[in-house]
Amino acid sequence: AAGHVQEFACFTDYDKELICHWRVPAQTNCSKEFLLYYRNKSFLPNHVCVPENGKDSLRCTCTICPDYFVFGLTYVLALQFNGTDMWNYSVTPARVVKPRAPKNLAIEKAENGNFNLSWEESYSPPSMLSGQPVIYEVKYWRKQHPTEVSVKAINYQAKSLEIPVSSLRRGYDYVASVRCNYTDYPAYWSEWSEEVEFHYDYRVTAEDILQMAVPISCILIMAVSVICYFCFTK
Repeated sequence: AAGHVQEFACFTDYDKELICHWRVPAQTNCSKEFLLYYRNKSFLPNHVCVPENGKDSLRCTCTICPDYFVFGLTYVLALQFNGTDMWNYSVTPARVVKPRAPKNLAIEKAENGNFNLSWEESYSPPSMLSGQPVIYEVKYWRKQHPTEVSVKAINYQAKSLEIPVSSLRRGYDYVASVRCNYTDYPAYWSEWSEEVEFHYDYRVTAEDILQMAVPISCILIMAVSVICYFCFTK
């Protein structure tokens, strides 16, 4: 059994689906070689899920769509390989929540010149996660330098973040993304959301003019002083 199945795990969006997956050798035909039986621990009838091959072909994935989610719900799973039972497994969805990523990211320039990033929660009533305490992480980076990432943790239930221009470099394109974690269901962070791009224009400010004027003035004063000195000595 260990040669055919490794890293068996399940997670759920706690709204529509419970997904179980496991690692298999290359060239495995998941839908022909495996069946995943499941039932609510409180009821006897068994249901069956026919797995599909994952995108990398090294993983089988089964998607179970329960009629409902409640905190105490537990499923008993039985994995079958080529008609032979391999093992039984139980999973409580409330303990393996991987929430959906935030949606509808938007960014706009604030009156103070900073950038305001906003987003929406992916859950709405009557979902179990709707209105639950949630924290977010925001990351943003220069599009031309994707490895230089700034990450901001938001430890309160907010749906926006002001990105100060002091943390940006003028003339560059930036990319931002958000992920979330529900504090009462902390097993997994969500995937990072779809990205949003923004551009920090290079505009000369009064501060820039002052920063350039001071050294230029010093150079001019020194130059005039040197010229006057030589003229006087001559």
